[in-house]
Amino acid sequence: MRRPWRIAAGAILVLLVAPAFAPELLAFPYQARSHGSRIWSETSIRQTQLDLILKRSADLVGQSPIAQASEPRQIFLTKGGWRYTWLAVRNRSAFGISRPGRETIVINRNDLAADRVFNGQSVGGVRSLSGVIAHETCHGMLRRHFGITVDLSVPTWLLEGYCDHVSQESSLSAADVARLKASGQDHPALIYFAGRKRVEFELDELGGSVDALFARNGR
Repeated sequence: MRRPWRIAAGAILVLLVAPAFAPELLAFPYQARSHGSRIWSETSIRQTQLDLILKRSADLVGQSPIAQASEPRQIFLTKGGWRYTWLAVRNRSAFGISRPGRETIVINRNDLAADRVFNGQSVGGVRSLSGVIAHETCHGMLRRHFGITVDLSVPTWLLEGYCDHVSQESSLSAADVARLKASGQDHPALIYFAGRKRVEFELDELGGSVDALFARNGR
């Protein structure tokens, strides 16, 4: 027979880990649906604003040649507080995360009306909400198209660069990058910026073929 403390410890572990796979267990107070996706939020949702965000995101994703006619997701909008900290785990400073399997998307502190997401960085700390949703949707799209192991089989610059290419934005501007390089500073978004530039250059060389791009740069 198992000792009671082991049973209790196992139960606590399940309670701690379960929300990572089913974020709705954290009791998000507001829910809505838009463009095939289901949305949970910590703050009230204005449907017209949500529809505009999800439409732009869907339009961005739809321009990828590997996109399906519809790419619905379960999207969780947080205030960047304890819920995001719990769900993001080691990615606390990310704008958002996507998890394989159910392909859920969790978003950091955001402003639905302004179409903005914030990650707390003094440089490169703001992106569009619609663009971040498109970026995270793209991660799931890549897993579906190339297999779930794509996250491990291709370099980070390619994964993040292609997703930024799809979202048509980067958190850093060219001026930001120039200042960071001139001062010798590192920044986690530099690989995204450089990756997007390289992806767009190589896609142009390859006639826009995403399959050829990933085949060329696979490990």
